[in-house]
Parts: sequence; structure tokens; C-alpha cells
Amino acid sequence: MNIKETIDFCISSAIKLGSEVYNENLDFSDESIQTVKEILDGYHERYLHPENDNGLIKNRVNTYAHVFGIYVGEVLIRKSGGSYAWKDTEYGIVLAKDEKNIINPIGKASKQIVNGVEGGDDIKSFFDVATAIIRGEFPL
Repeated sequence: MNIKETIDFCISSAIKLGSEVYNENLDFSDESIQTVKEILDGYHERYLHPENDNGLIKNRVNTYAHVFGIYVGEVLIRKSGGSYAWKDTEYGIVLAKDEKNIINPIGKASKQIVNGVEGGDDIKSFFDVATAIIRGEFPL
């Protein structure tokens, strides 16, 4: 699967999961990021208690991180007016403006699933900081 196919698959999967599993509309709005945060919180709880789903979540962290991280990235791309785009790097798929301006929503989604917000990983806070970076408001 090439990067475009991966992006398209993940976006459609996020929207479908949001709608069919969580009864939420992921509409690429800033507000939808709170919904993604809550979904990832649920995955974190499953990660902490793998006995409740026969350990399946531990095998799917990367998949869910890609699905919801790419969704968050797409919201950021729309905010950036196209100045950021997906790039396949040696570290995986990231958002990049240039070599120095890189944002990794997939990595942050993975960390929230594994570490949780209590471990300092929160996709909503990440989104807020990434938005400030895109707007040129951070760092000051």
C-alpha cells in the first residue's frame, strides 16, 4: 500500500469507527479531536486491562495509532492551508512543512494508547500545540 492509499484507508476507517462503533461524527473539526481523545482513552484502558479483550489491543496499537493519528493529521493539514503534507520517512509517516518542521500525530496517538493522559500523552494537547506551531505562534 502506498502512502496515499494508507492515508485514505486510515481516514475512512477513523470515520467509520467513529460513526459505527462510537456513534460519533468525525467531521474534521477542532471539536472532533476531543472525540478522538476519548476513543484513545478507551484504548488505553483496554491496554491496561488486556484480559478484558484477550490481549487483542496489544496487537493493534500500531493500527489504531495510524487510523486516529492520520485523522488528527488531516485536521491539522486543513488548518495549515496546505503548508504541511504527509511524508513517508525512515521514522514512519509524519506531517512535514520542511526538514525542520515535522509533526508526528501517529506517534502521539500510539503514546496515548500505551501511556495514557496520566502518563503525559494527550492527543488533544498535542493538537493544540501543533495548531499553534502551524499558525507560527509557538514557540514564542
